[in-house]
Amino acid sequence: MECDDLFWYFERFFAAIPFLYDASGRIMNGTDRSRDGRGKGGGEAMEICPIDRARQMLVVETPDYASVRATLSMWEAAAGGWRREARVPAAIGRGGLTLLKREGDGRTPAGRFRMGTGFGAPPAPGGSWPYRVVDAHDYWIDDPQSDDYNTWVRYAGDPAARWKSFERLAIPPYRKAAVIRYNDEPIVKGRGSAIFFHVWSGPDAGSAGCVTAAEEHVVGVLEWMRPEAEPVMAIGTRQELVRLAPFAL
Repeated sequence: MECDDLFWYFERFFAAIPFLYDASGRIMNGTDRSRDGRGKGGGEAMEICPIDRARQMLVVETPDYASVRATLSMWEAAAGGWRREARVPAAIGRGGLTLLKREGDGRTPAGRFRMGTGFGAPPAPGGSWPYRVVDAHDYWIDDPQSDDYNTWVRYAGDPAARWKSFERLAIPPYRKAAVIRYNDEPIVKGRGSAIFFHVWSGPDAGSAGCVTAAEEHVVGVLEWMRPEAEPVMAIGTRQELVRLAPFAL
């Protein structure tokens, strides 16, 4: 059996096992796991950030694990529950969803993540969400051998001399974007990096692992998010989302 076939088999195997929650709030798949998400048998837990203080949630739903197409809905906490503010088309990684994210696999991690700073070209969107204008010196490092892995670095030198792999942030798809805080507490090398919410090339154009949408919708999200609301993004199929979202979809 080829390596790719083994990866596909084990991913579907783990996805089929009923979810259990560990004490840290991560979802486990039928094995004992430590707090950093690594199981004794070498498996990994889905990242699930707490939502006790979240008052805004972005929900990215796909029909199945192989689909590139998705829907993005914006939810706001209101008196007596949660209210859906909008629902728009979206897309994810060209390889679909995964519970076992690996660097370069082209898949979007399922789970629940805090939203990070917005970034891109000027002008900054309206609203109060932090936004950084990027230029030719802004990089996101996806070199698993580097201590800078999965971090944003400003560097005026030759990036190819410093890193084996990196992403330039001043590129057209990132003209309006936000960081999805995947694999950052702690950073595990090789587990995936540079997961963003950014402008798409179309509903059937899968990304390298990011969540994408039309530019007007990306801008709309950037203008909608508020720091005091501590927004999070939940990504998954309907099966995962009934566990990840605190409301009925």
